[in-house]
Amino acid sequence: MYPLAIVGNDATADLATLACGAAGFTAISRYRPTNVHPQPSAPLTANATRLISALSPVALNEIGREPQRAQIRLGRSAYLVSELPLGEFYRSRYGAPILNCSAEDLCAALTTAQSSPATELLSAESLNEIDAAHQLTLVTSRITHRQGQPKQPASMSWFCTSTALSEPIQANITWLNGNQRIFQWSSLQQTHYLLVTPSDQPFATRHWHPVLHEAIANCGTANAFDPEQPRIREYYYDGSRVFLGHACYQPNPVVPESTWLGLEDAWVLARMLENYEEDVNDGVREYQRYRQARARRADRESARACAALATTSQGRRLLNNIGTALSSRFLPEIVMHKQDWFHQHDCIRGFR
Repeated sequence: MYPLAIVGNDATADLATLACGAAGFTAISRYRPTNVHPQPSAPLTANATRLISALSPVALNEIGREPQRAQIRLGRSAYLVSELPLGEFYRSRYGAPILNCSAEDLCAALTTAQSSPATELLSAESLNEIDAAHQLTLVTSRITHRQGQPKQPASMSWFCTSTALSEPIQANITWLNGNQRIFQWSSLQQTHYLLVTPSDQPFATRHWHPVLHEAIANCGTANAFDPEQPRIREYYYDGSRVFLGHACYQPNPVVPESTWLGLEDAWVLARMLENYEEDVNDGVREYQRYRQARARRADRESARACAALATTSQGRRLLNNIGTALSSRFLPEIVMHKQDWFHQHDCIRGFR
């Protein structure tokens, strides 16, 4: 097999290293860029945990916690709008568990089995040199430009923060307040929060339940997201470089589970490179055909969720909350069916 370079400092790069190793690549070099766009964190869904289980020797219960319920609550009163089962119900339905884990614990699990050389820091000027030394360079991180014209402010902002785990929370909670959202979940050692808001609406603790005040106070610097900008790369292959994960699509923080599509990219790309060893172009072309279609469907679903979040009508938001409450209590099977396309996707079975 020819030499590969993997450029990225995220879970997609870690899993791509393992998947390419399992596909027979022995000359794999890792590079870690320092100027990358931050990405929202989220619980690992079934399509991610089955890949981790297949490639990492670390047991899932050693790196994260399986939540038992998914809840939607009103941000000020904590009134329970909706609740759906997770835990064993989710595992039975999708064949793998949902898992709450920190970025650090996930990184440790994915690097345990790696045999590639120690990761090197990457400067923007050295990427061409990496291309010259390898037949193929896999880029998993969206690298920022050090220079350029200032951009217009993005319409959405998001924050990630964590607090000490005082008591394990068995539910993954989505908190609602106007056009703002707070996603909350607990890993083994911490409680994690993803806060999403229109950029012109800062978070104020007086509008939220007291259990969220610490997270709001510590949410730090805003990260920008513009739902109007192109979010999916037109071509996943550019000369000697192949793009996957956040290098070819922008996950929507309003639907945080979309951040893990890159793990699927890594597995499918490794399988295609193995199957089309003698013709890299054909392998990459097939990789793009399968993966771009899934990214586009995820993007359409994310766009719908983002449009619903942006509504300014209090009456419409109330009707949406009532509809969510009634459907989860009286039609839970229909609610689950609407998300099956995402969670049931098994690229191990489809791309061995």
